[in-house]
Amino acid sequence: MNKYKKYKNEISEIVNTQVDDSEWKLIRKLHLPEKLNEETTQEYKKGIIIDVEATGLNIGHDDVIQLAMLPFQYEVPSGKITIINKNKSFNGYREPAIPISEEAQLITGITNEMVANKNIKAEEINQIVKNTDLIIAHNASFDRPMVESHWDCFKNVAWACTFKSINWLKEGFNSAKLEMLGMDYGWFYDGHDALNDCEACLALLSENLPVTNKSVFSICREFAATPSYLVKAVDAPFNKRSLLKRNGYRWRPADQVNGKVWWIETHDYIKELDWLKKEIYNRDISIPVRKITAMNRYSDRIWEL
Repeated sequence: MNKYKKYKNEISEIVNTQVDDSEWKLIRKLHLPEKLNEETTQEYKKGIIIDVEATGLNIGHDDVIQLAMLPFQYEVPSGKITIINKNKSFNGYREPAIPISEEAQLITGITNEMVANKNIKAEEINQIVKNTDLIIAHNASFDRPMVESHWDCFKNVAWACTFKSINWLKEGFNSAKLEMLGMDYGWFYDGHDALNDCEACLALLSENLPVTNKSVFSICREFAATPSYLVKAVDAPFNKRSLLKRNGYRWRPADQVNGKVWWIETHDYIKELDWLKKEIYNRDISIPVRKITAMNRYSDRIWEL
């Protein structure tokens, strides 16, 4: 539980009723304070929440139109978030290499006219990212490749993801969308704006999970610190595609870096290799495996040959 609240008003100020609170739910607008908890140690690290808006959702095709970053401080022993550096946040627009799709304009409210002749300076980004220990995004699989294609500084920092690190279904949530998770925790925000999304992601990090009773941030840190392995079923027989899919493999499209391959991320690659040789290839074969850590997880660099 955090010491400082994320809302302007207490429930008693808004609702005056004797009806049992199991019969109703109040959802308040998110108002992040500049401090969530008091500092209890001098040992702390710097984190950054990042969010990207783009011309569309195709990583291999679309381009960045808005980048937002929200730095924060957390204690190393406890992982407790203390200071939210709103005064050091960044929110910038840039003119993309291709026009913004109609769908993206409807979702984000950002038009081609709004980003015309706009630019994000690498020097400014480098300064903010400097000395950062962990970058977090809600769906880092999208954000990391998008920003790494423009700013190299994002390649040299560990990343975590609030979307992928938590088994939200097992924790009792019906959706892993940021807006829905916020409402489940009792708050809402103006979404589809990069900086607002950053504040919502940070608020989510500070929440406790109902089943594991750990903070979202602590689980994200644990997941980030645990290595995994990328296993690629190169040239897998076409008639085995349904079996691969049932066993958790995903198809990487041809328009992405070194795509057109079935793949899986696993912690037990030995077991995975044995299964592929027995069930997919029916023979002993060399299968490519790459170690994934927080330094390259969610990056297109894991696909480089």
